[in-house]
Amino acid sequence: MSEYNEYVTAVNKIFDYLSKMKTGWNSLDNKNYIESIEEYKSIVVSEADKFKEPPQNNIESLEALGND
Repeated sequence: MSEYNEYVTAVNKIFDYLSKMKTGWNSLDNKNYIESIEEYKSIVVSEADKFKEPPQNNIESLEALGND
């Protein structure tokens, strides 16, 4: 399974569990905590695109660092 698929699966599980917890709990405080976590869902989902891109090689060569 690719990193992208693993990430998407994990995110879906997390928010599925949160949804189930939200419907199962009567405590208003707990529901508010879950809602505050759910506010980050769009950010987390948008980060999935980073796993679609090939990893970048940010290591500079020794010559570029001045070690001839």
